[in-house]
Amino acid sequence: MIEISAKTRVLLALSMLRGVGPAALRKVAAVSEFEVLSRKDLACHLPRSAAAGIGEGAWVQAEREADKQVNLAVAAGARIISSADLGYPQLLMSTRDDPQILFVKGCLANVPEKSVAIIGTREPTDHGMLIAQRLAAFFAGEGWSVVSGLAIGCDAAAHEAAIDVGGHTVAVMAHGLQTVAPSRHRALAQRILDCGGALIAEYPFGQEPLPANFVKRDRIQAGLAQGVVMVQSDLTGGSLHASRAAISYGRWLAVPYPTEQDIQRSEIKIQGNLLLADGSPTEKVALLRCDERDLRRLIILRSRNDYTLLVESTDVKEPPRMPPVQGQLL
Repeated sequence: MIEISAKTRVLLALSMLRGVGPAALRKVAAVSEFEVLSRKDLACHLPRSAAAGIGEGAWVQAEREADKQVNLAVAAGARIISSADLGYPQLLMSTRDDPQILFVKGCLANVPEKSVAIIGTREPTDHGMLIAQRLAAFFAGEGWSVVSGLAIGCDAAAHEAAIDVGGHTVAVMAHGLQTVAPSRHRALAQRILDCGGALIAEYPFGQEPLPANFVKRDRIQAGLAQGVVMVQSDLTGGSLHASRAAISYGRWLAVPYPTEQDIQRSEIKIQGNLLLADGSPTEKVALLRCDERDLRRLIILRSRNDYTLLVESTDVKEPPRMPPVQGQLL
């Protein structure tokens, strides 16, 4: 039997109530010994709209739904954790919009602070695939956990490369853990678990993939990591969601410089990289939707020598110092 803490059990039930979202759960979680409070006392810490609906019938139904989720988690070999648990990732908790409840299958990193999100387009160039593999293998070889989204392209390449060198990797899902999307990556998802990694989601069992969920999922990838490597992206790609989240969370964002061959071909999937490397501050700010002072955490990778500087960064609030180098090409 997979246990769920008393605090997480209460938060899970509250999450089933209409009008109770992460902000309300965060407020409740900050209350000392909230798990022993009466329903009436819990209502005092909820938004008015939610508190008004916390009658006997609604609460009983919420507890039933929570029990159902616990049973589904047990059947799937998963567990449910919350921000009130010691095992909740601290990097994620330090973001302003972290989900208060996570559904986890497998094992999270032993040293979660040493995590990097490696993400990118679903249609990378040959060089993009190679860089995703090299970076993931490098970080995993240095004892870092590689976080990505199990998507086609750069994400899958990062997961596979981490596993191939015996490293740890985490796949953040945009749906409940009862399924795997895309379905072609079911074997990869199982391989992640078999090799000691984890699948995690903020969505309960039964939630199917929805387009909006993938955008929300991207912020969790950034929140779980000390920094994000955006391998390749065009000017409107989904990878920019995680990149913007990293910058807004005060994390670093690393962007590999494209090869001359991809530049000469005017590859669409490198245009985001090119703008962030060679564009004006105004253009970079517009793409990342940040303040100009945040650009100090934008790192352009021009050499394999830069990889080492990334892993030497130990302070999530202090970006790696990247001197200009003329080393081996990426």
